Amino acid sequence: MTVFRPLLPAESGRYAAHLLRLSAADRRARFMGGLSDASVCAHVDRIDWSRSIILAALCGGEVRGAVELRIAGSGAELAISIEADWQNQGLGGVLVRRAFTMARNRGIRGIELYCLGDNHRMLRIAGRLSALIRFDGGEVQCDFQLPAADAFSLTLEAMDRGGTALSMMLEPGSLPRAA
Repeated sequence: MTVFRPLLPAESGRYAAHLLRLSAADRRARFMGGLSDASVCAHVDRIDWSRSIILAALCGGEVRGAVELRIAGSGAELAISIEADWQNQGLGGVLVRRAFTMARNRGIRGIELYCLGDNHRMLRIAGRLSALIRFDGGEVQCDFQLPAADAFSLTLEAMDRGGTALSMMLEPGSLPRAA
């Protein structure tokens, strides 16, 4: 079972472990260039959790995919990562759509995503979600315009949030073990 939920700041280690498990090619796609393990850990350490949402796909209690949404004013920047064994199963699209709902509900009207021109998976997601796509050499900027929050978007997130506590209890390794 896959559980989708925002990570808490205390779970930054789970997010770092996910990013460190990315293959060299997937790490290059996520960070638009190669990054050492130390640089990945430094990235996670620099996250401002008051302005960021890390929405994770947890499979078997491990983060296997995540969207990092960094909020700045009425806009945000989005980055996505999916581990190789979980790619091509729709996790990326689900994570991005859920992140869009969360962004709308926080007054975000536009999201930017940057990727390399050879990141075909991300470009497919961007195309499906009606992004304005601009190519600049080997890099691509995808701009998403979001409608204002409405009763439906608020309800969707509330339903997700309502299941978070139960989901956390059902995740393997999240409950204390009996002595």
